[in-house]
Amino acid sequence: MAEQQQIAETESDPYDGKSPGQYWHAQLESASKAFEKWIEKGKKVVKRYRDERDAIEGVRKRFNILWSNTQVVIPALYGRKAKPDVSRRYLDSDKPSRLASTMLERVIEYEVENFPDFDAAMKGMVEDRVLPGRGTAWIRYDPEIISMEPELGITDDTEEQQPNAEPAQRIVAAHSPVDYVFWQDFLHSPARTWEEVWWVARWVYMNREEGIERFGEVFRLVPCDSTEAHETWTQGNQRAVRAELEKKAKVAEIWNKNTGKVCWVAKGYPEALDERDDFLKLESFFPCPKPLYATTTTGSLVPVPDYTEYQDQASEMDDLTQRIAMLTKACKAVGTFNAEYKELQRLLNEGVDNKMFPITDWSAFAEKGGMAGAMQLMDIRPIIEVLQQLYQAREASKQTVYEVTGLSDILRGATEANETATAQQLKANFGSLRLKSSQQEVARMASDIFRLKAELICRFYPPELIVKMSGVENTDDGRDQQLMQQAMTLLKSETMREFSIQVESDTLAQIDEAQEKQQAVEFTQSIGSYFKDAVPLIQAAPFMAPLVAELLMFNVRRFRAGRPVEAAFERAMAQMIQQVQQPKQPQQDPAEQAKSQSEVIKAKAGVQTAMIDAQTAQVKGQA
Repeated sequence: MAEQQQIAETESDPYDGKSPGQYWHAQLESASKAFEKWIEKGKKVVKRYRDERDAIEGVRKRFNILWSNTQVVIPALYGRKAKPDVSRRYLDSDKPSRLASTMLERVIEYEVENFPDFDAAMKGMVEDRVLPGRGTAWIRYDPEIISMEPELGITDDTEEQQPNAEPAQRIVAAHSPVDYVFWQDFLHSPARTWEEVWWVARWVYMNREEGIERFGEVFRLVPCDSTEAHETWTQGNQRAVRAELEKKAKVAEIWNKNTGKVCWVAKGYPEALDERDDFLKLESFFPCPKPLYATTTTGSLVPVPDYTEYQDQASEMDDLTQRIAMLTKACKAVGTFNAEYKELQRLLNEGVDNKMFPITDWSAFAEKGGMAGAMQLMDIRPIIEVLQQLYQAREASKQTVYEVTGLSDILRGATEANETATAQQLKANFGSLRLKSSQQEVARMASDIFRLKAELICRFYPPELIVKMSGVENTDDGRDQQLMQQAMTLLKSETMREFSIQVESDTLAQIDEAQEKQQAVEFTQSIGSYFKDAVPLIQAAPFMAPLVAELLMFNVRRFRAGRPVEAAFERAMAQMIQQVQQPKQPQQDPAEQAKSQSEVIKAKAGVQTAMIDAQTAQVKGQA
């Protein structure tokens, strides 16, 4: 019985008898050891990319192929600001869902366009993905709340005016910032796959004032001695001065999926600073999406940097570059000459053009073979031949690197004059096969961030703020107050399963900037071609009008360019079906028809006269 009670107490205690601070310090230390080798390797890769050399390495010549490849890959992965694509999961005729998805998409676009945090976080993540091998972001909810003046009320006992117990609060603005997390400041539980991760954490650097404002007076006991985030800003003696000024406390924010709690601990302080229940209520619980990973396997989430896969070839290119530099330095005009003829030394030393140098004893000079017999230059032809071989070897090593990384020559902009457009297109297609998976991962990351943003918007943003940020009140659907209320109810009650939020990978690369314009042109041409065939069909067979309208709306909903005008198409199709289904009026007598037309003309003339009179009166009033 005692054993069963002890087991039950152990199962109910998530910290195994330890305090929350002790437990999480042990977890953070264990995770740091698991990623220790990768962090050291990532530091070397970043140092190589920045070409930071020690005193001994500064003499050695390098060929920085890592910098060159990175400058090509990063724009190909993320060269343009991502745009959300929010749509109904099932593209049927559901007006409230259509309006709700439009509002949600516009609010996300508003935040992306008006706040720089998302774009900065995406650029930082992609760079970390390409260099050390892992990029991470973190999302928060940041409302602007104002306190309303308390309302005065009259009590029955004293009949005196007394303020209410709690002042009313109102959210006047809100934002869900996306924070870039430095690749060394992110930790999670060691696992084989992301689905097995049960806690995530990030290190945040806070000074004394910030910590006291957030955690209270207990933060005065936290040591502010962390300078890791600032050591690379300066050099030499200035580094120590800057580090002394920028010393901060290192605080870890930990999200535990098993318990549904959030805990904060500080480095050097044994106890937890704070612990709360989940306050964001996200479907995935974690306030961060799955990171961008480089090469991983199913047995570990410790990534392998891309540079590791071709570092041997890069080192070989450095050796060849060093030899080329030394031989190039030795490839110069040097030699010996007969000391009797000191004038010959001036031929090369003075470096002048079109000048003759006198010889004192010309006959003796000529008898000894002239200039050929009086001086001899070093033969540099063997050096030139070696240099040519070294250049070819370096070029071959460079091509090996491109084969390893998958960068085709067309992607790098190198083409041949005799290549056809088809050959270049084939090179581009096959050269981007491996790059395509990385582009899809970056698009997946952007989509996940937008989904987290959408959850925070639906859960915390007030309805009037959503309407204001989306600006849908000026659209056809937004003018319908009943439809607006239904859409807002849908946003506040349904989960993200009702909406499809995604980012196309092709829209992120700089090489495809005209795609959106091309889609609009294709949509217009497709609809125009459809109407050419549909109108004669409806005239010949009016009963086909509902089918023609439904097929048209099927195409409009699947074109991104057609979603903003979907409501206008629906209204036009409904009017068309109504007119087709109306019974035909019997033909009128020609005299009565002419009389009715005359009355219509007179009515129109009266309306025009009234409009002119109203405009004249308005002008006079303004004057």
